[in-house]
Amino acid sequence: MNSITELLNIEDNNLRVTNISIEGSQKTITLETLPSAHYCPACGFRMYSKGIKVRKIRHPILQDGYKLIIALKQRRWLCTNKNCRYNISESFKFANKHRRTTNATDLLIVFAHRNLLETSASIANRFNVSDTYVHEVFSRYVKMNRLPFTDAICVDEVFIDLDEHCKYALVIQDFHTGEPIDLLRSRRKNVTEPYFLSIPRDERDAVKYLITDMYNPYINYVDQYFPNAVPVIDSFHVIQWITRLIDNYIRQLLKKFKARDKEREQALSIERQRPVHLPMSDEVYLLQNYRWLILSNQMNIKYHSNLRIDSHFRYYMNTYDYEEALFRIDSNLQELRDLKELYIQFNQRNADKPLSARNELEELIYLYSNSSHEMFRQFSELLEKYKDPIINSFIMVEKVSSKNEKSRLSNGPIESMNRKAKDLKRIGRGFKNFEHFRNRFLYAVRENPELNVSSDKIAPTFIKDDE
Repeated sequence: MNSITELLNIEDNNLRVTNISIEGSQKTITLETLPSAHYCPACGFRMYSKGIKVRKIRHPILQDGYKLIIALKQRRWLCTNKNCRYNISESFKFANKHRRTTNATDLLIVFAHRNLLETSASIANRFNVSDTYVHEVFSRYVKMNRLPFTDAICVDEVFIDLDEHCKYALVIQDFHTGEPIDLLRSRRKNVTEPYFLSIPRDERDAVKYLITDMYNPYINYVDQYFPNAVPVIDSFHVIQWITRLIDNYIRQLLKKFKARDKEREQALSIERQRPVHLPMSDEVYLLQNYRWLILSNQMNIKYHSNLRIDSHFRYYMNTYDYEEALFRIDSNLQELRDLKELYIQFNQRNADKPLSARNELEELIYLYSNSSHEMFRQFSELLEKYKDPIINSFIMVEKVSSKNEKSRLSNGPIESMNRKAKDLKRIGRGFKNFEHFRNRFLYAVRENPELNVSSDKIAPTFIKDDE
């Protein structure tokens, strides 16, 4: 094959380049078939050429600042048998009949959808086609099927808000591979029940672990659809629950001190008969900027003893100083932080030790139930209610990776995947068709998605003029 046709990534091996011309930003490459004898497929007689029609099609290879056009010399052949007179026109593997772009354009358009940052408009602009054409090509080649369930699956919702019936889509993920198994248009029972019941019973029976947050309808999937599975509540959501309550407590403190400062300003303004604006108080400054010292996992905080000048206090401070200053604002803050840390430490040290975790959890439930803080008494009730699913989260299973390492059952990977769905919705600036959104999401996120390419989409060698 000619080296230029190789660079053009053209499948046909009987072509040669006869001319290359450049006019402005348009590059035109002229191709024609090599001379060869043709015989009638109907009667076997020799055929002769009735002339050449030049057909211009766009090709996306080697553009590099140019709009690349292929001028294809297409011959028409006529049978020499007077009783047959069969006629045919040449066709080519890389360009279907009546198309203004090559087949490579379609495939590159499809592959461009792997990038979640691409929109139909940006893809259309790159390949000099319309948005509608990009959408039609993607729909023609991409139809993502559900993947088989494994013994460990994760479920979670993602807010996509396509319409009133499609606000919270349900994501189902294979925990071992991290691949999305499927995306359902809603988490409502009228959608999920027929979906799960349509899956073969033996496939559902093989599921051992269903990993969720503390949304009860998800936990109930075990009894409804997966009889051999146990529910697993992701540890992140348990910690998030108590951290949110502590954060609310701090916000109420912040609100109280801001109200106090506002009253002081108003009183001084009345006293001095002019508007008075006080600088930010120490309490507000600390609670706004350093409450993360209480909310973050203590083992993740990088304490530094080196003194650094603080622009608000105007003297040198380190991490320990900020922490002590926070505790002086409210004596409860240190106790709340320490009680939270007890659960975080318990959560960290019991991976792959569910029996040990059960004993420690019982002790924590008793400790929290006798706490002087209402939020931790509520937390003890939560831990008691979801005790078994929480214990199940300490089980470790193998994940498919280069090292096949074991990993603790968690919904962490699905949270990352949900972010991709939200990014797709945001960058796409709205989707009206859920099936298109689903196919686009699964195609972009799966590692090796299969395309819907069938033999009837491949052009034959010759096409009759009357077809």
